[in-house]
Amino acid sequence: MNAIIEAEDVKTRVQELPPLPQVMREIVEALNDDNLSLDVIARRIAVDPALVAKILRVANSAFYGVSGSVGGVGDAVRLIGLRTVGIIVSAAGILQTIPPPSCAAFDFKRFWAHSIAVAICSQELASACGCSTTVAFAAGLLHDIGQLALATHYPLELTAATHLARDRDCLRYEAEKDILGFDHGEVGAWLAAHWRLTDSVCEAIRRHHDPGGEDCAAPATLTDIVHAADGIVHALDLLRLPHEQVPRLQLCAWQRLPLGPESFLRVFQRTVHSFDAMCRALL
Repeated sequence: MNAIIEAEDVKTRVQELPPLPQVMREIVEALNDDNLSLDVIARRIAVDPALVAKILRVANSAFYGVSGSVGGVGDAVRLIGLRTVGIIVSAAGILQTIPPPSCAAFDFKRFWAHSIAVAICSQELASACGCSTTVAFAAGLLHDIGQLALATHYPLELTAATHLARDRDCLRYEAEKDILGFDHGEVGAWLAAHWRLTDSVCEAIRRHHDPGGEDCAAPATLTDIVHAADGIVHALDLLRLPHEQVPRLQLCAWQRLPLGPESFLRVFQRTVHSFDAMCRALL
């Protein structure tokens, strides 16, 4: 089947999207600076009332056992920790940049639930592997951002790919390649580059379904981590979907993760625990 839209057209539409809000970029950069205090981060968050509301909602959730008693953003940041702050800030920034699309084949809430779950799992895997948890979180959260861009600008084509995947009983990214000539990973990488994210994050987004690499004994890459996290989240069926499809997991990518059975089990447990709490508070 021939592609019905040109890749260059998609790149142009992606580049027309606005950059991430400045306050979001400042906070994410602050989260990467180990020398900055929690109070500094709290002051940067305090200038955005919508962010403050989200963070207070999480801090006052039953998960933290202090329901209704946290009134200040500083106390909230100290209570929930920088990882959770990172999830809220990054998701809020993207939501401000790309609003919910009008696309019958795209479930906005399900998209964000899956993205949050993969971000959490990527963090846990990165921590177990001794890699940067902040970078892994960002790559995990954004791994499917190309789907959101396609649903926003090309809803008919994404719907056609969704129907083709159903009819052929294949994964949607495979159907996207047939319909479009490329998949949401490539679109997401173009968007991440437009937002000036790091090359490693762009590559992890682009290849999260196909990490490549034939040396199974090589060190794990960020792409391996996101690829594995995506597969784990689908396999755990966190979204309780009736016809959940688990993408193929590349054996070498899995073997490059230096984790044993007990470490993987802890990753699974922490992912489920954190995901349930976060979704109750945010979605």
